[in-house]
Amino acid sequence: MSNPAKHLLEFGPFRLDPEERLLLRDQQLIPLSPKAFELLLALVSRSGQVVLKDDLMKLLWPDTFVEESNLGQHIFQLRKALGERPQDHAYIVTIPGRGYRFVHKVRTVAPEADAAAETEQIVLQSHSRSRLVIEEQTLPGQMLGGTTSRRIRLSLLLFSVVVLLAAAAVMFRPLVPAPKVTRIRPLTHAGNLVFNTKLLTDGPRIYFRQWQGQQRAVRYVSPEGGELFPVQSAFSEMDVDDLSPNGAEFLVLDLTNSQSSVEAGHPLWRVAVASGSPRPVGGQLASDARWSPDGSTIAYSVGSELDLINNDGSNARKLASLPAHPFYPQWSPDGRRLRFSVPDLRGRGQALWQADLSGKTEPLLPKWPGASYPRAGGWTPDGRYYFFSALGEGTRDIWAMREPQDALHRVNPQPVRLTAGPLNFYYPTPSKDGKSLFAIGVQVRGQMQRYDAGSRQYVPFVQGSSVDHVTFSRDAQWMAYIEYPQDVLVRSRVDGSERRQLTFPPMRVLHPQWSPDGDQLAFQAYPELGAPYKIYLVSKDGGVPALATPRASDQQLYPSWSASGDSLVFSSSDETGANPALYRLDLKSKQVSLLPGTEGLYWGQISPDGRHVVALTDTTQKLILYDTASHETRMLAGLADYPIWSADGKYVYFSTLYFRGRDAGIYRWQAATDRTEKLMGAPDFLLGGIWGVWFGLTPAGEPLVVRDLSSTDLYALDVELP
Repeated sequence: MSNPAKHLLEFGPFRLDPEERLLLRDQQLIPLSPKAFELLLALVSRSGQVVLKDDLMKLLWPDTFVEESNLGQHIFQLRKALGERPQDHAYIVTIPGRGYRFVHKVRTVAPEADAAAETEQIVLQSHSRSRLVIEEQTLPGQMLGGTTSRRIRLSLLLFSVVVLLAAAAVMFRPLVPAPKVTRIRPLTHAGNLVFNTKLLTDGPRIYFRQWQGQQRAVRYVSPEGGELFPVQSAFSEMDVDDLSPNGAEFLVLDLTNSQSSVEAGHPLWRVAVASGSPRPVGGQLASDARWSPDGSTIAYSVGSELDLINNDGSNARKLASLPAHPFYPQWSPDGRRLRFSVPDLRGRGQALWQADLSGKTEPLLPKWPGASYPRAGGWTPDGRYYFFSALGEGTRDIWAMREPQDALHRVNPQPVRLTAGPLNFYYPTPSKDGKSLFAIGVQVRGQMQRYDAGSRQYVPFVQGSSVDHVTFSRDAQWMAYIEYPQDVLVRSRVDGSERRQLTFPPMRVLHPQWSPDGDQLAFQAYPELGAPYKIYLVSKDGGVPALATPRASDQQLYPSWSASGDSLVFSSSDETGANPALYRLDLKSKQVSLLPGTEGLYWGQISPDGRHVVALTDTTQKLILYDTASHETRMLAGLADYPIWSADGKYVYFSTLYFRGRDAGIYRWQAATDRTEKLMGAPDFLLGGIWGVWFGLTPAGEPLVVRDLSSTDLYALDVELP
């Protein structure tokens, strides 16, 4: 009886298997998220046809409302998986305003494995018939030896068949289906949870931290959601790192009187959940700590080491040394290894690592881009799946890895993305029954606000839109800004009319600046995740952004126009962000030259008369004035951020809002008197922005800030984990 027909789809070097849900390139597996695979299959199946965006949205998210940008993110993921280059779409073409078309020729073929199996069966049957004929011609005198020979030949044949069948069984084992999220449920509606809080659960309760004014209080909630309940606190300032396996004690870091850095650590305590009574763990300092599954050992990080200590505080010992400070260690359910995150010393993000109890360490995903900043998550109780979060195209998503412990099935060794926005998810933590994931979800949003001197209050600006890094043309008729959190550049009239988007994902933009004639904008951006920042130019009427400087491997930041518009000053450093200095770019000759005496400075902004540049020191962020003629520098302020010249060049405005404290506010240095005055303190609301806490000025000199309206809550993601 024949099996139903099965077909594969081929295009170029790729093969698409709809039944097994696999994409192969030259027999090598190309990892895709479930949504991305569905999208590719829909386009390939209708090759040559325009597939409307609405149809694709209904196919991928049939019962859920999502932004159209999610579809664009999956299209970008497919183009990257297919190896397409920008402006060279050999497979997927965008039909503006309508949808997408798969343009490569697609072939339908039968699986080679089935054909090979049929051929193999025919060969074996033919071989058996030939052997019977030979045996019938054996002479009587040769019967005894012939019988022995036949038995040997039959044994060898049977052994060969068994080996072939075993090899076929291994080769054609069924592939474990991809995991998927079936439902996302909000468990809290407070909006003010700490986004990087560790999530701990004993089954009936989930513990987390919530902002209470300027303090972080410990709370718990049921896995079904509902009322939030307080937890007795042992210290006025503390981090709760873990919950004991029996659910009776917290593992706590006391932050109350500690002035030490994160790497140096803080006092480690065991605290009773019920009473809040603390007990020191041998006087040990730590920065992250976790109990082993049996509760006998605590793993903790201090400096660049991952160490172990007994539960009673005895026998502290080194487990492993890492390239940098390890954080958020997690034990495997069998207690044989730990996984954690480690920053990249070159400033290129961070990576997931693992260590076994012998001290052997290695990167978990060596080819994973560090610029995605993967953060360690946790295992399901049975150890089959491991979860982590990482930045994608605009959002931090949850990824799942199937551990290779199932001998009867093939396992996809590559991580599978479970979420694709619009929420940013942190620290996915499996439930005790392994049917759900708990994670902190952040809906990022800001509101541009202007300080109104008459009412002495901040009021919404740019229609209260979620925008950042606003800049104005010299004639005050146009403005440009970054939409937050999409990080795309938009220009419009100052009243919001004639809006036009100038950049598109995956490019991410910061710090736009109008040219003096108002015809173009300079900005810093990276074209894709992991690429270094470069300075670009784009017409205010739109077009393809062009690199302003010759190609190089440096990081380029903070462009500033000369009054004549024929040159730019920008900050340049090596790929790691170290060794910054200020450079001048001649826009006609494309020649780049160092401004002498600016080594160690960044964020240079030219005065309107071109005689001075105001900048910041690299590590201490002191405000420095640089003389372009004498190349001399002098300090204007001991701490500053976002320095800006007034339009008439008489003042330099700067902010210390990011640094908080009593002196946080907006300041102004006057050139004529060489005096600095504080204009206003910090507002009574939370501040945000794409890059730290942004500050700017309107053409009238009114301060602008971004009010943080983000919402942070606890979510449960119900999952299917085959």
